[in-house]
Amino acid sequence: MAKMSYQIARNIELVRQKIAKRCQSLGQDTAGITIVGITKTYPPQAAFEAIKAGLTDLGENRIQEAAEKIPQVQPRPIWHLVGHLQKNKVKKAVELFDCIQSVDSVELAGSISEKAGAMGKKMIIFLQVNSSGETQKSGFEPTEITKVIDELKSLPNLAISGLMTIGPLTEDTRQIEKSFAMTRNLFEQIQKMTGCGFNKLSMGMSGDYELALDYGANVLRIGTAIFGERRIDK
Repeated sequence: MAKMSYQIARNIELVRQKIAKRCQSLGQDTAGITIVGITKTYPPQAAFEAIKAGLTDLGENRIQEAAEKIPQVQPRPIWHLVGHLQKNKVKKAVELFDCIQSVDSVELAGSISEKAGAMGKKMIIFLQVNSSGETQKSGFEPTEITKVIDELKSLPNLAISGLMTIGPLTEDTRQIEKSFAMTRNLFEQIQKMTGCGFNKLSMGMSGDYELALDYGANVLRIGTAIFGERRIDK
């Protein structure tokens, strides 16, 4: 257990150092950067060690695993849902999470608003954009999202805080940069349409978070760089 604690704390410090170095080269302040430690497949103890090392935000991909893990992790961090959300699991997601980053349709947003209202809750959400065009990925099409933003804004129990995207599964840096640049451009367009509350840009994971910083990301979803390689994929 002590070894796990040391390794996670050390990994978080290394990630922070890389973020600081990148931000310094960009002339940016690190104060506005949020690291979301993605605990998918890792035990509750790993989540606890990340909190002990200073992380305030953790993320999960799947409702079933989150329902088992979240109650065991104390003190409670801010929990983000970052995986695809099926409509029949919306009620549970609203109960479990503080923020849903993977809202990928008007219908899903409407369902979240309805369930949040029934619980007397205002749900923080991000709109997921399929910036890579990969068919296996969820998300609004880039050409669609600005057309539906007014409809989304009218939903009463949502706080639409930003955009989220997953870069393409490739080692081609140019393709990743293209995806991040497109999302950044959409973010700036929507920010003008929605106002100052829309200020979160969630891009970048363990393999590309430094590159995401170059394109304005201020929410980084980092799993393996903090917790180590996953042995299983639930």
